[in-house]
Amino acid sequence: SSRELKTGIVDLSPEVAREALDGLQPVTFAYRSNPEDQQVGFIAEDVPDLVATEDHRGLSAMDVVAVLTGVVKQQQRTIETLEARLRAIEASGAERP
Repeated sequence: SSRELKTGIVDLSPEVAREALDGLQPVTFAYRSNPEDQQVGFIAEDVPDLVATEDHRGLSAMDVVAVLTGVVKQQQRTIETLEARLRAIEASGAERP
């Protein structure tokens, strides 16, 4: 939603995002009302507070997307750093006879 509708906007730290992601345990299940229909998801009571609804009977898909985005962005930065280090190591090794 729009920035105009929000207050107290603070970037989600990579550490908090990773902690929330680590607290998500994907499961397969079937609803008791339709036991033949396999689903994939989470157990609401087991998800981290950051993505749980207030009553802990559900979770916010957009909150999960925000957590995933934060973790993926941090992983991408890590990959880019490691790639740069690898290039530097390879370049220094290539210069030696």
